[in-house]
Amino acid sequence: MRERFLSLVVGAVSRMLVRRDRRSGAVERMMNAFPFADGRLAIRSGERRLSAVYVSAGEDTPAVLICHGIGELVEYWAGVQWMLKGLGVSSLAFNYSGYGESSGSVSAANCEEDAKAAYAELAERGHRAVFLLGFSLGTGVSCAIADEVPAEGLILCEGFTSFREAAVALRVWRWMTYTVPDRWVTVERVRSLRMPVLVVHSDGDELFPLSMARRVAEACGERGDLMVAHGLSHNAPIFAPTREYWGRVVEWMERQCDRSRGEGEDSRSRMQEVSMGPRDSPSEQRA
Repeated sequence: MRERFLSLVVGAVSRMLVRRDRRSGAVERMMNAFPFADGRLAIRSGERRLSAVYVSAGEDTPAVLICHGIGELVEYWAGVQWMLKGLGVSSLAFNYSGYGESSGSVSAANCEEDAKAAYAELAERGHRAVFLLGFSLGTGVSCAIADEVPAEGLILCEGFTSFREAAVALRVWRWMTYTVPDRWVTVERVRSLRMPVLVVHSDGDELFPLSMARRVAEACGERGDLMVAHGLSHNAPIFAPTREYWGRVVEWMERQCDRSRGEGEDSRSRMQEVSMGPRDSPSEQRA
């Protein structure tokens, strides 16, 4: 019953946010400006079909699977995918079941199944390394499947410690959070992972505090790195992507690839503080 209630909550919030963006004209503007129409594809996930966008930077490049946040669509990630391509990284962004043109309904289980199906699709393309990247809600999804796929590393951007704690941070009464299952407890999940983990978070995130990111990074132990951005609100890395933010992510990916090949030093910087770009508007805040 609680799993069903979680699915209803996530689904309702997602539909509300997408409808808002459609009414404001934001979705239409992004669709009209979308540069990767040729990269659209459909991915099978069980009996469902997922809409996705694959952007190649070349066969002999690392690649990243993007697990987006609640109420987002793959088109929102066009700017980031364009920037990653310029930085030599291929990427695949997909819509969870019930999002955009993807069939089926939104549920925690479906999100995780969808992420594994999308990973398999990306892995078949022969890239030299595949990373998982979760943003906001997607940090819970990507972390949940991380030990079920042979990813090179896990990147958690603007995420939370657990779904319940995220709800409290969003000013939901704590007692109400016990009506949903204790799903996506990232701060505990990362303890058992063997892969390197990069936690990226802004001190200006108005949804989830930087303290959450610090706890997740600490839970990773020696496998974790924390990169702190300055002054960016929650969705700024998507709506106003900068080379400083995503370039640092790509540099970390390259270091992990070098270590896997035995070419890089095995020393880790536990925290890097970098200055990022301007804030996005308060109306663009979402999990």
